[in-house]
Amino acid sequence: MPWIQGYPYYLLMGSVLSLYMGVSSYRHRKLAGRRYLWILMLLVSLIFVATAGEIMSLSFQSKLWWKNVQQAPLFFSALFTYAVVKEYVSPSTGRLPVKLAIFSIPIVMDVLLIFTDSYHHLMRSEVAVLTVAGVSGIAVKPTLLSMAFIAYDQLFGLYAVCLLAVSLLNTPRVYLRTNLLLLAGLLVPVISVFLLPLLKITITGFTAFTYLPAIIAAYFALFVSSKLTIFPLTKNKILEHMKDGVVLTDRYDNIIGINDAATAILYDITGIANDNWMGKNIDLFMKSHEDIAAHYSQRTEGQFEVVCSGAGELCYGVSLIATEHATTENKGMLIVFSDHSEKKRYERELVYQATVDDLTGLYNRRHFMQRVQNQTIPDGLGLALLLFDIDDFKLINDTYGHLAGDQALVDFSNKILQVYQNKGIAGRVGGEEFAVCFFAEDKCAALKEAENFRTMMSDYTIILNEQDSIHLTASIGISFTERREVTFEDLYREADEALYHSKNTGKNRVTLGREPIIRETVKG
Repeated sequence: MPWIQGYPYYLLMGSVLSLYMGVSSYRHRKLAGRRYLWILMLLVSLIFVATAGEIMSLSFQSKLWWKNVQQAPLFFSALFTYAVVKEYVSPSTGRLPVKLAIFSIPIVMDVLLIFTDSYHHLMRSEVAVLTVAGVSGIAVKPTLLSMAFIAYDQLFGLYAVCLLAVSLLNTPRVYLRTNLLLLAGLLVPVISVFLLPLLKITITGFTAFTYLPAIIAAYFALFVSSKLTIFPLTKNKILEHMKDGVVLTDRYDNIIGINDAATAILYDITGIANDNWMGKNIDLFMKSHEDIAAHYSQRTEGQFEVVCSGAGELCYGVSLIATEHATTENKGMLIVFSDHSEKKRYERELVYQATVDDLTGLYNRRHFMQRVQNQTIPDGLGLALLLFDIDDFKLINDTYGHLAGDQALVDFSNKILQVYQNKGIAGRVGGEEFAVCFFAEDKCAALKEAENFRTMMSDYTIILNEQDSIHLTASIGISFTERREVTFEDLYREADEALYHSKNTGKNRVTLGREPIIRETVKG
């Protein structure tokens, strides 16, 4: 094979290429997602150099020494492949250096045992010189202990590939091609670990070449791609055009970064007209919001809402985000303010539509029933339910029209609200039927309350126009109980029967119903 004759040359060229990319990457090592890539490239460069040294050495001892030298960068390259991917895909890697230090302990032990294997033979059962296609190198037969260390190391490469593959599910479309390139490159060294033995490729140093696609793909994905270089150059412009307010504080709680949106929002919340919040203490905001301040002081993340007092009905979401995930509390925080005002107004409108009768402003039947059912009768009191029915309401519609009927319903509802808004629950439970629930000392008190309302309505006249007016009267049915186990249905049934009696015995009167009977559901 003619190409094999220049094999050491290819190895050295691979080393130079890896070294060049490593040195070039070193300049950008402080950028997010790029802190460990330069180390991985230097490790690959060392693998190439050590492999070339092994092949070019003439003596067995020299070849073995270079073989041992290969092991440190070879094993650490898998660990730093994991580090590169972990930092690239994860939003929080504050504890990654500590994890890497812990994970490297078995690797250091492995390398030390390899270098001292000639004394204890724990790592290699056989060592010999093997020549394949004119290339001579050291061939070893690993022990079970050595294979355990190898398996441990390979797990990092597999995990890195899995991390990157899973991250593709949430990758924005603009970054998908770049991430696929990175994944394809990483797959080469990981898969080759399993394929080389199956393909019976035993040429010394071939493993080093499998790392080239990975580091080249990573280099172009993280440093050459123009899409990813936008972050450090346009961070301030992005922040200034964000609708959300962004505040960054330091370990002393001083504001070290803020955009215009945050300045306006802080004015809405605090009332402090401060155009230059930079350098101010965030306590100006926190002192009025103890729940947020408690999380902030502990440097714990959380989601909160702040409602601004006043006619504007402003509501802001507040997100606390730790800038570094570490055990110490002496770290800065990122505070993001989002305007929830429109969302809250929409939610209130939905709740209103679901619970309130749009014509009268009283609770609708379903919500009224829920509110009554949730009432707990206090000791010494009872629960009274009054059902009102406007007398001869159909005659009003037939005589004056439906608009007059609507006006009668609205005026009647206003009278109910005027009397019971602060001492009971009022609702519209039918076309011209209304209900009020309140606590009373006894049946006599409930009856007196109903009679007072009936009398008030008897004296009330609705003016439709200069010629027409309506005189309203109401029939009322009452049910009363002091027992907490009585359901709304039981209470309503007796009040409805009492109301029916009032309407059939002359109208414009009050009838007190019987004590509600608790009806058990028969299970078949």
